[in-house]
Formats: sequence, structure tokens, C-alpha cells
Amino acid sequence: MKLLFGVRLCGPSYHMDLPAYVEIVFPLNLDQGFTYALPSELRDIVQVGQRVIAPLGKRNQQGMIITTMLQKPDGLKAELREIVNVVDPIPIFDSHLVNLLKWISRYYFTPLGKVVQTAIPSDARLKKEVLVQATADLVANSDLTRLLANRTITKLSALKRRFGGVTALLEVARLQRLGHVELENEFISRRAPIQDWLVRLDLRIEPDPPKNAREQRRLLDLLIDFPDGIALKILTEEYAISRDVVRRLADKDLVILEEIPPDIDPLKDYHRPPPKTVSLNREQQVAFEAITSALDEEKFEPFMLFGVPGSGKTEVYLEATAHALDKGRSAIILVPEIALAPQIAHRFQSRFGEGVALWHSNLKGAERVWTWQQIQKGRIRIVVGARSAILTPIQDLGLIIVDEEQEHSYKQEDSEPRYHARDVALMRGQEESAVVVLGSATPSLESYYNMSTQRYTSLALNDRWEKAQSPLVELVDMNKELEESEDYQNPISRPLKKAIDETLHQGHQIILFQNRRGYSPIVRCRDCGWTMSCPNDEITLTYHKHGNKMRCHYCDHQAAPPSVCPACQSADLQFGGTGTQKIEEALSEQFPEVPVARMDLDTTRGKGAHQKLLGDFARGEKRILLGTQMIAKGLDFERVTLVGVINADAGLHYPDFRARERTFQLVYQVSGRSGRGEFPGKVIIQTWMPEEQSILYATRQDVKKFYAAELDDRNQLNYPPFSRMISLGFVGKDRNTVIQQAENVASNLRSSEQIRLLGPSPALIERSHWGFHWKLILKSDKGQDPTGGKLRKAAARVVDGWNSSRVRLRVDTDPYQLL
Repeated sequence: MKLLFGVRLCGPSYHMDLPAYVEIVFPLNLDQGFTYALPSELRDIVQVGQRVIAPLGKRNQQGMIITTMLQKPDGLKAELREIVNVVDPIPIFDSHLVNLLKWISRYYFTPLGKVVQTAIPSDARLKKEVLVQATADLVANSDLTRLLANRTITKLSALKRRFGGVTALLEVARLQRLGHVELENEFISRRAPIQDWLVRLDLRIEPDPPKNAREQRRLLDLLIDFPDGIALKILTEEYAISRDVVRRLADKDLVILEEIPPDIDPLKDYHRPPPKTVSLNREQQVAFEAITSALDEEKFEPFMLFGVPGSGKTEVYLEATAHALDKGRSAIILVPEIALAPQIAHRFQSRFGEGVALWHSNLKGAERVWTWQQIQKGRIRIVVGARSAILTPIQDLGLIIVDEEQEHSYKQEDSEPRYHARDVALMRGQEESAVVVLGSATPSLESYYNMSTQRYTSLALNDRWEKAQSPLVELVDMNKELEESEDYQNPISRPLKKAIDETLHQGHQIILFQNRRGYSPIVRCRDCGWTMSCPNDEITLTYHKHGNKMRCHYCDHQAAPPSVCPACQSADLQFGGTGTQKIEEALSEQFPEVPVARMDLDTTRGKGAHQKLLGDFARGEKRILLGTQMIAKGLDFERVTLVGVINADAGLHYPDFRARERTFQLVYQVSGRSGRGEFPGKVIIQTWMPEEQSILYATRQDVKKFYAAELDDRNQLNYPPFSRMISLGFVGKDRNTVIQQAENVASNLRSSEQIRLLGPSPALIERSHWGFHWKLILKSDKGQDPTGGKLRKAAARVVDGWNSSRVRLRVDTDPYQLL
């Protein structure tokens, strides 16, 4: 394979002032960077984003340069230690991405070293090679330059072995600065894939093998017939040329070996929908022109693409991306669920070819390293992926699209940094003068408010695209349904069953939504009221009929289901509630010959499981798609004419101020999966709370009235978007110690002006396998603290002064869940 080198990464020229000091962060849980002096021989090499070796304590440690300085920082009087060496002559990240990582560190109270670690795939952290290629300007006046001139590609490690590590590194860096060589990072996975090699003649050298080496001569004669090279595997299998013969000629520089990358493109096995011919309607054209105008001006501007389901937001995304590419810029497209990424990626790949990368956490080993490497080298111009795609090192970024921007999956909650990908996208757009488009039919309350106050430019798509019509929505009151049917076991109401029958008879497809996995979420004794709970966490275990297991959906503890109550020995146990497995069982009983695809966390753990399930459904091999929230938005199947929501109000029982917002969005979004083609759609919504405003407004598809009512409630209670919040979590093994630490922090903060405290109080799940959890919420009114500076200053005092070894402090800026 011929290597395609990306944009040359050159630093300051020799005529500019050279840095004398650098600030370095290490991949450790440290809250600070460290300043080092530069040896004179390294001053014209260093760049922001490079990895270097520097002394830390008594050991040398690998870190990354985040700042270069001409002068020693004010206040540093002591003599500074020098860095030892540069690991690689070209940066991993450019200065824009380094600045973004710095902002994430500050805003989300996370050590910068840990943020940098988050941005580099774990499989790419272990080993890296640098490939060196001579340009036409190289003058071969030394042993090293003559070697480079005689080879197409040379590994830096080979130069270090031959000429010495420091000598080779300094000379290669000097040549790169002069434009005499181009460099490229080559990251190596810990599980290296099977590789093949392209063997070809080096036409710049006259071959002269030994006269008695008949096999070597035979290979050279053979290669004359293959000027573009031939695979080593073909040489060995079809021409009986041994690998040893090839190696000997390569050692003599008579043939060139170029690595053929394995076919590990994660998109290659996914069902590819036929490409669509795009012809924008009037509303789409207006939105497209507004976005392209900002792209032409090369300035940061945030847009809110507010479009009903099926209004053709993806078509606007495609056209805007095409314009960005025409301007020499690249694009990142974020989607909220891994399940959505392949479908959207293929829409872009069918339009723009192979320069589209798929990025999400389910990519494994070689796939992940290969994809990240293509992005880092500049071979990828479009990245489609989930949350972490916003941190990929794509070059010349001009457009960021956040599809379904309201989704809580954009918020990382389980580990540091606890960032929100939407907000990071806005900051990256500002850093790189890129246009940011937030798309949704049901925006988050914060984004809707920013649109209403003109912080975001509003772009409206009010009509469904082409022939698609809004679906007919029917609300089923399950209280009346059970009273009339007296069927207390069947989770599928009579209206929904009738609609399923009719849809199947018409040859169309169905999506059923149930936002709980497993079979039964609770096992309870009818005699004494005992419930089976997790021994690690204070939550009930869910019964999974497949595998006959009780499982904790928080820590994954597993146990056998009980046969009798351990409290009173009664055998009268009730398996209550409904999960996706129970719905699947009901479907198999009522529609025994209809193939069903169940899509939840249990069925999508394996590699490629999302692609296979959606591919089977797209091809019509499955007639019914049953799933949790991962199927609720973004999916586009033209033959789906019926959507059923099994229990629309399950989320309303969650004690959180966003419960109604989430319920409205989920019901509205899943309803939008119906009738997206030429066939009219229908939606059946089953609910136990038919008068709840979030259910009623979602059924009527009245977005503006719901948001007006919800914003009024939020304003009265001073919740976001009218306030800012930071959550402080306290976790430890001893409950009294945790409570005491939380109370001490609250006592110290109560004197802070304009900071209101909620708590401290036990978390929703107070006890887990990590220990006991308590929460303290810091809140400030935007009218009195418009930038949130006072709020962050109060939180920073807590973080800076924290010294407890028995209680861990967890800081969550802009928390999505308070309890």
C-alpha cells in the first residue's frame, strides 16, 4: 500500500524565537502541569502536543507538552529540571485540541493528565512508530540522508538503531522543519492484526544479486512484471517464493516491503441501505444556506436545527458536510446511541466514499487503533460516532453536528471527566472557528431556552420530508383496558394487538418500545412483602428468564431466582413488572410465526450485535423490532408503519426534575419512527397516567406548549436553564464518615454568597459495591452569576482543600441526574 501522508506538521522556523521552557502533563491523577527547561539541542524540535520524557520525582516519566514558553513563568525562582528527550518528533494532538482538553480539565474539575488519557484510545497508548519519507528537497549529503533518499519509507526506530537515538531524532526533526522529510505516526495495537506485505522493486537501484542466488534472481525477474508490486502471500502460495528470499533482498535494499493494512473497517459488514437522491425542500434550503454562509465566513456559529421527526434533518447534514468538504474543512457528526452510528455513517459513506470513519466505544483492539490512526493522519475527513468522537484528532475541523442533542447519553456520568459532548462540541467549535449544528425534534430545555433567547440561531423544519405524513396517534388508558379485558398478564393491549395484526397483514414492519430490559424488574413475596435486592446495592434484582438469573443492573451481581421467600418460607412469589424479555415472550405466544428482533443491552453486548440486529430488520428478515431507548430515535426504516409504546409513563416515577422532560422526549421521539416512507403511520401509546401533561402533549405532538409549561415550572423553582449546578458526591465505606464529610463541606459553603445548597442527602442508591453515597448540590442563579464563575469558585475551594483518605469526592459539573 502506498502511504498517503497528511498535512505536514511543522513548527516555528529557525528565524523565530525558540522556546526555552515547556509545561508538561503526565498521565497520572495529578491536578497540575510541571514546568521544565529545554536543553539547547531540543529547542527547535519541541511542539505542543508532543510526547516527551522528563524527570518526575526519582524516575523518568512520559508526558505531553501542553505549553511552550520563551521565558520562565513569573514566581518560579528555583532552577528548573530539563526534559530528557522527545519521544516523537511530531505531535499527537494539535494546539486546538490541546486547548480544548485544557478547558475540559478546568470546567469538569478533572486532572489534565486524565483528560489527555481519555482522548487517546487505550490500545494506542502502548507503542508508536514514526515513519519517515524523503521529499524532493532532500539533499543526500550524509549517511542518514543517503539512506532516506534510497528508500520510500524508513522507520525512525531503524534510524535510531543505526545512528543512535538522540542523533537520529534530532536530525530527522531538523529535516522535517526544513521540509526535507515528511513524518507520520503509526500506532500499533496490543493485539496486532494479521498483516500482509506488498513487495516491489526499488526502481532507483540497479539490482545486482549474487550470481549463484537463483531464487533471488527469479524473484527480481518476476517483480519486473508487477511494477505496482505483488502481495507476499501470493508470492509464497502461487509462485513458491520463500519468505527468506524476500527478506534477504529487502535487507540488501533491492526490494521494498510496504505493509498492507488488514481489512478491519468496522463498517464493512453492515447492511448498506440504497443511496438516496437528495433534493432539498424550501425549509431545508433555508437551513442549508444559513449554515453554509457561516462556513464561508469561517467563523464559529451555533445553530439549532429544530425539525419534526421525518423532516429531513439528515439531508441538511449531508449537504452542509459536502459544503464543508468543498471548503477544505472536515466534519464530526455525533449521534447519541451506538445503534444509530452505523446507519448514519453509511448514509455519509454512500455520499462521500471511504473517507468516513465510524467511532464508538464498541470498536475493539485493532479496529479502534486503525480508525483513530486514519483520523490522526488526516486520511479521514468525516467522523461519525458517539460521545467520544468529539475528542478525535481530526484535522481542519469546520463543521460539528450533534444529532438528537437532547439525549442524556451525551453526558458521561460514570467516570472522569464527566463531560457533556454537546457542550464540548460548542467549545471545540469556538476554538477551531467551526460551525456547530444541534439537531432535534425535542431539544433539551437548555438548548430550547438558548434558541428562544437567540444565543443559538434557530432553523425550523416544520414539515415531514417528501411524501411522509405525521402518524395517527392513539392513547390507550391501561386502567380502563385492564378493567374491561380482565387480562392482568398480557402486557399488550387489545388496540395494540389489533394494530399489530393489521400491520403484519399489510406486509409492513413494527417497532415496539419498552424501556426496561430483563423479564421482571421485581420479585416480591405476596405474604410478607419481602423483595429480592442486590447484596451490594440497595436496588431490587431483575429476573432474566433467558439464563434463569436474577441480575443487578447497577453492579451486575447475579444470583439464582428464589423458590421460596427467605423471610417467611412462603412459596407465593410474584414476578412483577414488565421487561423486554416478557414482551418478547408475549409476542411469541400471540404471533408465533413472526420473527422478532429484541434490541437491549443484553442482546447487543457482542461485537457487531447492533449492526446485525438492525441489518436483519432493514432487510425484512425480522418483522418486529422490540427494544429499549436505543431504538427510540434516529432510526429510519421506510416500511415501519406502526410504533407501540408499552409503558409510556415508566420514567415519570423517577424523582428528578427532568423526569417530565425525558418522558415527553422519549414518547415523542419513538412516535416519530412510524410512517417515514410513503405509507401512513400509526402510533399506539399505552399509559397508566393518561392525564399527565408530558404524555398528553407528546400524544398531541405539541412541542411548544409542553416547553412553555415546563420552562415556567423550571423558572419558578430556579432549575436549569435558569440556574447552574455542580454536584458533589461523597463515597466511602463508613456511612457516618461519609455523612460527616458531606456536612463539613456544606457547613463551609453556607457562608458563600449567591450559592444555594441542596442537601447533603443520601443518593438515590445510597449503598453500592463502592460504599455509601451522599450528594450535595451547589446551585447559583444565572441572573446573579451569569458565567457560573462564583459557583465554580466555590466548588474549586472544596476540590483544592480535599484531603480525606477515607471518603472520595466526585465532582459533576452540570449534572444530568441530581440523586
